[in-house]
Amino acid sequence: MLTILVLAPINLRAEIYRWKDSNGRLHFSDSLHQVPEQFRPKSAQQEQTAEINVISTPARSTATPTTQPGEAQSSQQKTLKIPYVDREGSASRVIVNIRFNNQVTVPILVDTGSPGLIIDTTLARRLGLINDETNNLLVLIGGIGGTQVAARTIVEELSVGPIKETVIPAHIIEDNSKAYHGLIGMDILSGYSLTIDTTNKCLIATKQPPSIQRPGGHNQRWWQRNFRELLRYINFWEQQVDLLDRGDPRYSRLNSQFKNIKNFMTTQLSESQRLYQRLERHARSLGVPRHWRK
Repeated sequence: MLTILVLAPINLRAEIYRWKDSNGRLHFSDSLHQVPEQFRPKSAQQEQTAEINVISTPARSTATPTTQPGEAQSSQQKTLKIPYVDREGSASRVIVNIRFNNQVTVPILVDTGSPGLIIDTTLARRLGLINDETNNLLVLIGGIGGTQVAARTIVEELSVGPIKETVIPAHIIEDNSKAYHGLIGMDILSGYSLTIDTTNKCLIATKQPPSIQRPGGHNQRWWQRNFRELLRYINFWEQQVDLLDRGDPRYSRLNSQFKNIKNFMTTQLSESQRLYQRLERHARSLGVPRHWRK
């Protein structure tokens, strides 16, 4: 089995703001603009770590709301209630059921410290994202538990209750829990202001008004991060293929494995290009500015 440890690590760190209202409910957001100015942290360090004490006020409505089971609407906002499981053995968790590609529903851990979507290999196989013939783009990802090899992919669709997202960049990792099949981060839910209602065991998600600054519900930083990551891999594997073809000394001792190595490199290059093109088509359909896609 051939292994080449030349993968570039990806930083999964993101700024997450949290505060507790007068009813003891926790609120989370990845945007400082969603925190009332008078309660915002005073320093960059506090912005990332401090608990912000906020007294929440209800949104005003000038229209008669039309309600459906599990949701309430106003002229400005729509509020959804999503039930969750709060235990994994003796650990406190927020685990919600998520439906992928309108075919598989599994429990997923809500991780406010993770900006992305992570799924395990069991779920990935059920979705057809990996199999014996699939050659995935291999990457290194880092977190609190250290660095590990993952496969980069794109999930076509997921639904969290009434919330639906499409074309979501994701990482595939080895199974590590029987209670859930991955993590969903704040970037997937960034179009909503989240409250965790521990009494009723539900997420209260309030939809934010649409904005041209957040096409597809994502800001400029999200789009640039995902495009730049894939471009790094495209450039990296193009360089490696070129070095191998030119007989670079770094590969001179691998002559007996030349064919296998060349096949591995070209596969990685092809897969990184495929993922980039899929994200590019999605971004164009949403009118994402060109300079956000570089």
